[in-house]
Amino acid sequence: MRLASIVCTAASWLPAGALGLAACSAPDEPRSTTTRPIDPAVTASATSVTAPADAIVVAPADASLEAPTRPARIELTFVGDVMFGGYFDDHYDPQEVERHDPLVEVDHLLASDLTFANLETTITRKLPDGGKDHDGKGHKRFVTIPERVAVLPRHHITAVTLANNHQFDNDGNGLAETPEILGELGISFVGAARGEPPRFRVETLEVKRWRVGLVAASTQLNRHPGRGGAMLPFVQSASLRGELVPVIEAARGTHDLVFVVVHWGAEYEDAPARWQIDAAHAFIDAGADAVLGHHPHVLQGIERYRGGVIAYSLGNFVFPNAKERIRETGVLRLGFTKPAAGACLDLVALHPAIQIRSPITHPIPAKGSQQALVARRFFGLSAARPLATKWELEGDRFVTAAACPP
Repeated sequence: MRLASIVCTAASWLPAGALGLAACSAPDEPRSTTTRPIDPAVTASATSVTAPADAIVVAPADASLEAPTRPARIELTFVGDVMFGGYFDDHYDPQEVERHDPLVEVDHLLASDLTFANLETTITRKLPDGGKDHDGKGHKRFVTIPERVAVLPRHHITAVTLANNHQFDNDGNGLAETPEILGELGISFVGAARGEPPRFRVETLEVKRWRVGLVAASTQLNRHPGRGGAMLPFVQSASLRGELVPVIEAARGTHDLVFVVVHWGAEYEDAPARWQIDAAHAFIDAGADAVLGHHPHVLQGIERYRGGVIAYSLGNFVFPNAKERIRETGVLRLGFTKPAAGACLDLVALHPAIQIRSPITHPIPAKGSQQALVARRFFGLSAARPLATKWELEGDRFVTAAACPP
């Protein structure tokens, strides 16, 4: 899968040579693959995620100027938390991807027009010399090397969010190197810490000429940056609705699809809190097509609300913790068609999976008794009020009602 993007100038906070967020032309201008002057005034209202250089197609001089036909339908897949090792105090526990490809057994579940994950780790070219912070304290600090993250695009995962509580785990080195390395690996990202306002914004991916807007935020923060440093799109839970709803409303008119990606909730809880449900409903009411949550490290119920989908927590996906219900996970697949009236949700499916530990923690499709175990818990959590969403088994996946008219 190749993401197409217009050519943009790199935003000022990125290190030289990095790919990632960029300031782009105003959303109502014709989109082009040729470079043109950038108006810095539009940075606050529209940003774009830059795709790998080979995804930007420039037509030869004698080629037809007719724009390629946009497909009438796209499918997108979403997974939860991904990390490849970290310090637990002074002990580094790696996910040794070189010993075992963690995604080879779920590759067919991930294939789609866009596959998106929560990257819950920093990336540095060299691992730090220990687990201590700059203040000498020991914490959980997630960090990995580029060679291990490279497994993601080999299995279709070409876009991630960085808006989570581990983005500051390696202070300045992690902040500088993570986006730079992701760009080198051909992985687009949203939700990166930045120095310039606004803190919350729509970030745009072009997927088969569909404009897909993502609004990323986190209500979780392990540590604060230094004074005047780059700031995560962090918000207190009480202010989440007020901060994000205006951004979603503004994005709706300039995008085919709008997704909210939020790091929130309490760890290991089976159900979202009432404030999360209220906020997610407000996001759908404001124009979001789906809300995609993570942080609890467990798979929670997925709700169909009005025309949208709310995945309160997709759980761990590649994460060194495979105990009991924490093992349960899945790949959420959403399909959209583009009739004259606008984008329409025509498929909502979850491919159930579980994490196993041999030889490293990794997901496999849930089959037989494992599938039944995931189904029993997931169906029950989704059906419980106020989510009140019925799912059923269809082949090797779970499905619920879509939104397209018959």
